[in-house]
Parts: sequence; structure tokens; C-alpha cells
Amino acid sequence: MAIAEKVNKLSKHNLIKDEDDNTDRHNHFMEQAFSELYPSMKHKCTTTKETEQIIKSLKTKHSYRYGYDEISTKILKISGPHISSPINYICNKMLFWGVFPDRLKYAIIKPIHKNDDTIEVSNYRPISLLTSFSKILETVMQRRTLKHLTKHNTISTEKYGFTVGYMTDRATYRLTTEILNAMNNKLLTGEIFCDSEKACDCVSHHILLSKLKFYGITDKDFQLYQS
Repeated sequence: MAIAEKVNKLSKHNLIKDEDDNTDRHNHFMEQAFSELYPSMKHKCTTTKETEQIIKSLKTKHSYRYGYDEISTKILKISGPHISSPINYICNKMLFWGVFPDRLKYAIIKPIHKNDDTIEVSNYRPISLLTSFSKILETVMQRRTLKHLTKHNTISTEKYGFTVGYMTDRATYRLTTEILNAMNNKLLTGEIFCDSEKACDCVSHHILLSKLKFYGITDKDFQLYQS
């Protein structure tokens, strides 16, 4: 049984509260933990120059990595100077209306073998291949959200990975340093490692959206994430 299915099964037996109740309890906790709400994220339009930079920054994928439109990032990067203006127009429309284009949500699901027996379905990891164009719009959203969260010190310094300046090797360095310092001071050290299998599949979208709103992702920006 998939991990996400196990979570849903627990929910049916009332071991996990339903979405509405769980979200209300979470909102109450956030209100108690913080004295005031975060300011709303300021809307900022994209420019053709920014769009060109994003296209250039895309990783060049192999032919089997395209989405359903069969346009690879390599082709996108070659044609970047000619298509950056219309794509920039679409990005600004997305930000203005708070709607992510439906056709850019379509994905091809491909199973990638992880380890052990190739016959066992559980030994495969599904990956979603979105269109190359969707990555541009996602990057526009990610840049604005990350800038807002960083400006207001929302991201914890204890978080490593997927954050500029906080890569996983830095976490290893910090852990090693603290252990060595403790040993030098003749202190006992202990470690607990937790690995949540398929954690992203178990994330509550209701709670995630409520946290975004609390951190200032409101109005059209909030509608965009809902979309």
C-alpha cells in the first residue's frame, strides 16, 4: 500500500482529523505563535530580460525528458531570443489574473527504477514530465515567493536544501562541527534521523495554502497557487 494511501486510511479511522478541522487547528496555532500577520507580497511584473535569463538558466534535458508537447529545453533555449517577448506577456497575464494555464499542468508520468527487483512495482519512482514552458512560469512564481519569504525571515535557518546558501553539504558540516565540539568538551552526543517516505504525497494542500496566506501570499498571488 502506498504511503499516501496509508495516511488516507488513518484519516478515515479518525486518527487524523479531517481537512477543515485540521486546518482550523493549524491556523489557531499560527496565530498564537506569531504576534502579527506578515505583510502581503508585493506584485511585480516580469520583463523580457528576466524571461530570457530564466530560459537560459534551464537545464538542457535529453530527448526522453520532454513533456507532452515534445519541445525540449534545448530547443527552448535556442529559440529564446525570439519567444521571450510572448512568453513574458503570458507570465504577466498569469500574475495579473492569478491563474496558471491549464495546458501547462498536463504531465507525462514515467516510472524510474530505483533499486532491487525490477519486477516489483514498489521499486519504481514515478516522475512527472511537465512541458518546458511550464518551468518558466514556475520559476517566475518561485523567484517572487522566495524573495518575499527571505525578506521577512520566514525560512528557518535550520532548513537545508532548495535554498540559496543552505545546501545539504552545509548541513553535514554543521553536524560534524557540533559533534566534534561536544567531544572536545567531553559531552555525550546523540542523533536521531527521520526519513519520511514520499513525504510530499502526504502534504495537506489545505494547510499548505493556509500557511501561504499567513505568510503574506494573498490576493492574486494566493489565487495563483490555488490554481
